[in-house]
Amino acid sequence: MERNLMGELNMYRQSGTTPNFSEIARRYGMDRKTVARYWRSGGDLEDRRKERVSGFARHDGVIRAKSLLPGITKRAVYEFLLDTSGEDLPCYGAFTRYCRTHDIPFGAAARREAHPRFETPPGRQLQFDWKEDLRMVDARGEVFEFNVFSATMGYSRLHKFCYAPTRTLDDLLGCLLETFKFIGGVPQECVTDNMSALVTTSNGRRTRSDRAQRFAKEAGFDLQLCAVRTPQTKGKDESANRFLRRLLAYDRDFVGLDGLLAAIARIEARSNSEPCETTGVPPSALFMREKEHLRPIGNLRLLQDMVGQVSEQVVPSTMLVRAAGRQWSVPRRCIGSKARVVAMPGGQIRITVAGELVAVHDSTRGSNPINYTEEHYMEAISSKARFSDEDIREAARANLDLLDSLGGDRR
Repeated sequence: MERNLMGELNMYRQSGTTPNFSEIARRYGMDRKTVARYWRSGGDLEDRRKERVSGFARHDGVIRAKSLLPGITKRAVYEFLLDTSGEDLPCYGAFTRYCRTHDIPFGAAARREAHPRFETPPGRQLQFDWKEDLRMVDARGEVFEFNVFSATMGYSRLHKFCYAPTRTLDDLLGCLLETFKFIGGVPQECVTDNMSALVTTSNGRRTRSDRAQRFAKEAGFDLQLCAVRTPQTKGKDESANRFLRRLLAYDRDFVGLDGLLAAIARIEARSNSEPCETTGVPPSALFMREKEHLRPIGNLRLLQDMVGQVSEQVVPSTMLVRAAGRQWSVPRRCIGSKARVVAMPGGQIRITVAGELVAVHDSTRGSNPINYTEEHYMEAISSKARFSDEDIREAARANLDLLDSLGGDRR
């Protein structure tokens, strides 16, 4: 209404006549002195609209706390708020504007050398790497030190992220096989850097692992190593590693290994469903075109045997499965489900249910026949009526101590 009034006053001003302030005030339902003030202002209209409260204002404390985490990005914190707030938040652009106007810095991006993008045909290439030496603390104060295997299809940019406690060749081959089963085939070549699990260097010469070469031959792909100190040759997966920085936003906001694995799975699903900045298409959608160009996986049973001893078991009510002559715990939700248990040569026990990694144990630690994690044991006794919520952790530790004395082992 005020803008209509200013337009009318400008018409009087252009015609060189003085308006009847009382008549105009009556028509616009305003005071005569207000109309006169607008006339004397010369047409400058002051916007007195109150500043609306941002949808991020109530999360200001969380945003500022997360912005202090090493290596954190605005996108990572925004995705964390989407997952945890339960609210219909404004868009990402509004979030960056809120951080800018409220002086919430996330650090300046380092100046980078230019590296032109190199595209590959569908089904040609998969790039993989490690996100190394991650350290996170859950809501109960338990510290998790781990790595994440990151793989990206060259054409569609489809991502696969796998949790791994170490970066041994056992871990690497297990994660590659998990990736091939996830994408339903094998690309022509897999590209990575000179990671220690694959390559030993002596007098400037690189020697590839025979076991890795045999695995590549049986699976049906060529293993390619990028040149030393040129990570841009696998830049699509280096870009995928940026997605994993979102994981830092979950620090102290997850519970146990189950919560950590669930956070990694959510980041993977979101990474594959949101449009890629380069292609403009979600990787999961573009992968439908790439999938038909993949080679079939080689002898799957042989590949599994090369990774480790594989068995399939139905999880009993004790929440224990057998591997390497001992028993290992899984989450309570797995009871009655069929679990795939892989005992790797290096001693790692990886347990998956319905394609989801649910537990990882290390058989080189201790020699006891029964091995529960404290988290899994707490789940088991939480349904017992005689334990209150406050007593569950104390009771779990007491029972595990007793189990230790009888030959069991906690993790």
